[in-house]
This record gives sequence, structure tokens and C-alpha cells, in this order.
Amino acid sequence: MPSHWIDRVAEPLVGRVPMGWARELHVVPFDVPVVLAPMPAAWECDLSDDSLRWTPGVFEIFGLPADQPVRRDDVVAMYSEESRAELKRLRDAAIATCGSFTFDAEIRRPDGELRWMRVTADVEVREGKAVYLYGLKQDITHLRRD
Repeated sequence: MPSHWIDRVAEPLVGRVPMGWARELHVVPFDVPVVLAPMPAAWECDLSDDSLRWTPGVFEIFGLPADQPVRRDDVVAMYSEESRAELKRLRDAAIATCGSFTFDAEIRRPDGELRWMRVTADVEVREGKAVYLYGLKQDITHLRRD
């Protein structure tokens, strides 16, 4: 049995779904396009070394190639200054209290495009200590543009 959340839960759910599938759904029988938010993408951070594991959807949100490793410092640098400060505050509190958080963050992708994403995070605890942060990221740019 896989030992990490992303292997146990996220990959079986998210990893088998083709990217963009939700945008192609239609209401039956009226054939009226359905506007759905993009599927959330799963992520995990090992707190012992800050290494990241992402499902393909997270790479898509950040505009990064899925076949290359990502470093947390490089990813955090993509957050706007305000979002970066909020991430630090919420992350530090979640790790200290073995809690969770949700917030909306603005990022600038390598191609220069600004995106908004909703980040949800929870903590995996072992022997009373936070060892992993894990959760979902969802592109909500369309909600911020309206």
C-alpha cells in the first residue's frame, strides 16, 4: 500500500483524468455547455526537506513542465508578495499546530501570465509532529477576472 497521501488518494483520482476533461462536458439531452471550474490538482510537501510532489494539474497551473523537478523556493518566488506573506503565515501556523488552511493566492507563471489559485492544505502528523503538508490547488483565475 502506498505510504503517501498523494499516492493513496490523489493520484488514483486525479492522475487518471485527462487534463481539460471538465471543459468538454455537456448537459444531456439539451447539449448546453456546462461551465465547470477546472479540476483541483493534488500536491504534497515533505517537511523534512521541503521536497514537492505534484499531480499534472499543479504543473499546469504554474505553467511548468511536468517532466522536470520543482524546488519549493523557486515555486514560492512565483507567488505575489502579498500571497507569499500569507502563505508563510498560514503554513507556519499549520505546521506549529498540526492544523490546516485554505487561501487564494496570486502567482505569476514563467510566461508572465498572472493566475489565481485556491490552495487547501492539511498536515500529516506522526508521533505528534507535522511531517507532510498536502492538499489541493485549483485554478480560480476565471473567478477573479469577472
